[in-house]
Amino acid sequence: MSNNILSGSRELHLTPILLELNALYHPPKRPITALGIVSAFMPLFGYGWQAMIQDPETHFRHELGKRINKHKTDEANLILILQLAGMLDCHCLHIRLPYVLSEEQIATLRRRLPRWQIMQTEQLLVAELPQPAEPGSPPSGASTS
Repeated sequence: MSNNILSGSRELHLTPILLELNALYHPPKRPITALGIVSAFMPLFGYGWQAMIQDPETHFRHELGKRINKHKTDEANLILILQLAGMLDCHCLHIRLPYVLSEEQIATLRRRLPRWQIMQTEQLLVAELPQPAEPGSPPSGASTS
């Protein structure tokens, strides 16, 4: 089943997506395509078209490539990455960092993104978004008796 923006069916991407923060700041040049030209003039068309034809990870990586800004702080870019991942149904990210984040930076990420479970091991940031409950199932913590 694929995502379909028109019917509202959305497929969650649950396998971890590996990103490298430094590589996001210096992406390889992409060839010019017809979709790229149309998207430059009508961004909403390009976004909708890609949402219909691409899997969540490819769509996420494409949108991330357009929005990441090497002139902003790593913290601001990490917040952007996680917000975009949540919007595009990518629920598990492994992000390689050039250094270990401080406890204060981790606390800021957790405060700004309360739905995400954020852990750091060495120079790897692991962020997971809990899966939404299925329609008709009781909310977590609710008793069924």
